[in-house]
Amino acid sequence: MAEIRKHNPATGTAIQQALRAAMGEGIRPRVPGEATPAKPATAAPTTATTWVSLTVQPAATEPDVEDDETAGP
Repeated sequence: MAEIRKHNPATGTAIQQALRAAMGEGIRPRVPGEATPAKPATAAPTTATTWVSLTVQPAATEPDVEDDETAGP
């Protein structure tokens, strides 16, 4: 007797199930006439002051180098 397939197309393959679990709930379009879901309360963003101290040093100058063509051996 042949084996009975126990595949449920609604659940998908193992790869599809792993992807669905990793990506979480997708965004679904709003159904017209459906009540709007209550928005969760969001905490006020906190502000943090960051200080940066920069020190500028004068550029080091190199001594003038003569042209290679004019320099003698």
